[in-house]
Amino acid sequence: MVSGTGPIPNQADTAAFWRSLWSEPVNHNEGPWTEVVASQCAGITPMDPIIITPDDVAEAVRRAPKWKSPGLDGLHHYRLKGIMVCYAVLAR
Repeated sequence: MVSGTGPIPNQADTAAFWRSLWSEPVNHNEGPWTEVVASQCAGITPMDPIIITPDDVAEAVRRAPKWKSPGLDGLHHYRLKGIMVCYAVLAR
């Protein structure tokens, strides 16, 4: 089956479909494998939360090349530098 073929779904029908799914109460029967996984993961220490500050972003952008072809995200680094300059001005 090819994705994206066929008629476009009606917005009202789509909303009704998802609303009916999410409004139903959930009654899962996970089975014994979840207890096995939970016991295997019991000794894992959670990571400390990572807090990314505007200064962290500014430093990362400052080190990025100013003129470069766009990456997979399609953004040029000089645009990011311009955004950070605007952010720095607005933050003051």
